[in-house]
Amino acid sequence: MFDYIFGLPMHALVIHAVVVLVPLSALCAIAYVVRPGWRRVLRWPTAAGAVVSGVSAFVAAESGEALQRRVTRVRAGTTDLAMLNDHVQWGDRARLLCLLFMVLTLVALWFARPPEEESPRGHAFDVLVGTLVVLAALAALVTVVLAGHAGSAVVWKGLA
Repeated sequence: MFDYIFGLPMHALVIHAVVVLVPLSALCAIAYVVRPGWRRVLRWPTAAGAVVSGVSAFVAAESGEALQRRVTRVRAGTTDLAMLNDHVQWGDRARLLCLLFMVLTLVALWFARPPEEESPRGHAFDVLVGTLVVLAALAALVTVVLAGHAGSAVVWKGLA
C-alpha cells in the first residue's frame, strides 16, 4: 500500500512534504502558544499543519519501510546498510515525535483559547500544554532534520 505512487517510490515523494511542512507547522504551533494575540488567526492553519505533519510523517515512515525492503533485496551490494539503518532509526523517531506533536498541538488548540474567549481550564493548564507543544515541536523538527540528513547521506554517498 505504501510502496509506489504513479510508478515512483512513494517515500521519495512524501518526504518532501515532511521536510517542508513539519518545520512550518512547528513554528506555527510555537507562535500559537507563545503569542495569545495571534491565536484567532493561527488556529486553523496550526490545526491543518499539525494534522498534515503527523499524517505525512506516518506515511513517510511506512513508505520508507517498503522502500527499505526493496532496496535491501535489489541493491544490497551497493547500499551502505549501516547508514540506511541509521536513517530508519531516525525516521522511526521522527514518526513518533511528529504524531506526538500533532496530538499535543490539537489539545492546545482545543484548550488554549484566544484572549477574548474564556479558557475552560485556566492559565496554569495553558502554560503546561503550551510548554509541551513547544518541546514536541522542537523535537519533531530536530528528528525530521536528522532523519532527512541521514537519508540524504545514504542516497548521495559516493556521488559528491
